[in-house]
Amino acid sequence: MSGVKMYFLSILVLFGWISIVIGGEGNLDELVSTQVTRTFYLTKRVAKVVMEVKLKSIKDEISGFEYVFALPEDKFSGIGFISAGTSSINSNSFKVEKVEAEKSFKIEVGDISDNERTIFIEYHMGNPYSALPKAIRLGENQLLVFEDELRLRNNYKVTKEKIVIQFLTGTIIERVIPTNMKRQENKVVHLVSQDKQGDKFLVHFSLNNHLVYFDSVSRIIEISHWGNVKVKEEYSGVNMAAHNKGEFHRKEIMILSGQGFARMRNPGTVLPHNTHVCLFVDHVLPYRAVGLEYYDQIGNISYSNAWRVGASHTMLQIQPRSPLMGGWKFDYTVEYNLPLETVVFYDQSLKLYMLNLTMVPSAKGIYSENVNTQIRFPTGSSDISIDFPKNNNIPSLTQNDELGHYFGWLDIFKPRPVLVYNMSSYYIPEHLLLNYKFQAYYRVKSHIATFSGTFLISFLVFIPFLIVILIKRLNNQHSVKIKKE
Repeated sequence: MSGVKMYFLSILVLFGWISIVIGGEGNLDELVSTQVTRTFYLTKRVAKVVMEVKLKSIKDEISGFEYVFALPEDKFSGIGFISAGTSSINSNSFKVEKVEAEKSFKIEVGDISDNERTIFIEYHMGNPYSALPKAIRLGENQLLVFEDELRLRNNYKVTKEKIVIQFLTGTIIERVIPTNMKRQENKVVHLVSQDKQGDKFLVHFSLNNHLVYFDSVSRIIEISHWGNVKVKEEYSGVNMAAHNKGEFHRKEIMILSGQGFARMRNPGTVLPHNTHVCLFVDHVLPYRAVGLEYYDQIGNISYSNAWRVGASHTMLQIQPRSPLMGGWKFDYTVEYNLPLETVVFYDQSLKLYMLNLTMVPSAKGIYSENVNTQIRFPTGSSDISIDFPKNNNIPSLTQNDELGHYFGWLDIFKPRPVLVYNMSSYYIPEHLLLNYKFQAYYRVKSHIATFSGTFLISFLVFIPFLIVILIKRLNNQHSVKIKKE
C-alpha cells in the first residue's frame, strides 16, 4: 500500500512542476532558449553564480512570461541572495518568486517575441565547499571541493549550454570532473550535452580563505522617542575551513597575522596572500553610529577597533586575540545607537512615523543562517506595518503574522509591540549592505503611554526623599516644642 501511495505522490509532484513551468508562460513548444551560460565564481567564501539566458519565441509573442529554473535541494536551501535583470549592470529589475515545493525560482520577465531577449540571473550560495584534506598545517594551501549539476534544471528546449568556472589568479587546480573540461588560465570551460540529466561536475582547487559563517544571528532594534534607536546584534558562528594539523603554534599564528611580525620569520619565508585562519571580521555600520560596544563571554575580541570611513560609513573590525582555526566556534555581540532624526521620520499630515533602516546584519561578506530580527516599537504604537525591498532578493525572508510584546525597564503599564521577521539563509553583496533597507510604519496616538513610565519612576524616586524631608521637619518641630516646655 505504501508503494501505491508513493507512486501517486510522485505523480502529483510531477504535475505540480509542470503546472508551475507552464503557468504564465504559454506553451513550451513556442519557446526556445538559444543559449544558457552559467558562470561560477569560486573566488570567495560565498560562491556567486551568474546565469546569462537567451530566449525567443518561435511562434507568436508570449505575454507575461515567467522563466522558471530549479536547483538541487542542497544548493536551493543555501541561496542567500538572488536577483534578475536585463543586463549585468541592471541585474535587479525583475521580481523573483521562490517555489519551495519544487525547489525552484520563478522570474517575472514580461513579454517574449521572436527577437532574441537576454536575461541575467545572479545568486549567491552559502557553505558551498568542503575541505579536502580536512586538516592541514598552518601555511599550507587549503584545498576545497565544489560540485554542482552540469545541466540547468528547466523544461525549455535549450540549443546551447555552457558552464564557466572562475578562480583567483594563481589558484592550484588539483582535478576536475568530467576530465574533458577545458582549462583556460584562471577558469575552466565546458560545453554541456543536453542528452544526460543529473550528471555532476566537480572541481578540487586551492582557496586560502577562511570559511566563517554564522549559524545564528539575533538582531534587536529598539525605537526610543527620547532621541535614539538602539541596535543589538548577537552572532554565533563557526569556521568551516580545514582544521589545524599538528600542535598549535602561537608564533606561526602571529606570522600569518601580517608584516607586523616579520621579525619573527625565518629568512626566505614567504607570507601567504591569504590564510584559512580567520584573523578578523569586518562590520559596516551607518556613519552616524554612536555608543559602539562589542564584547564576548571570554574577552577574545578585546583587540577590536572601529573608525569612520570618509563620510560614508563606520567600519568595525572584530579582531580576536586568538585567531579562529578551522572548526572553532565563536560568539560575540555588537551594540550601537543611531540618532532618532537620522532613521525615524514623521509625516504630519498622515500622523505617521517611518523607520528607515538596514534590514540585514552588519557583518560584511559572511553567509548567515537562522537570522531573527525584532523591531521593538514605542509603547502605545499602533497601525504597524513594514515594507521590504520589492524584488524578493532574499528567498527565505518571512514575517511573523502576529505582533509580539516586550516589557522594558520603563514599560510599567503597557508592553511594547514587537514585529519579527526571519531569514533561514541570508547573504547580501557588499555594495548593498547599507542600502538594502526596510521601511516600518507606525502611529502613536498618545505619547502619554510612551513617557508615563519615565515620569512614574522619577516620581517614585522623588517620593522617598520627600518623606525623609517631611519626617526631618516634623522631628525638628517636635524638638523645638520640647525645648520650649
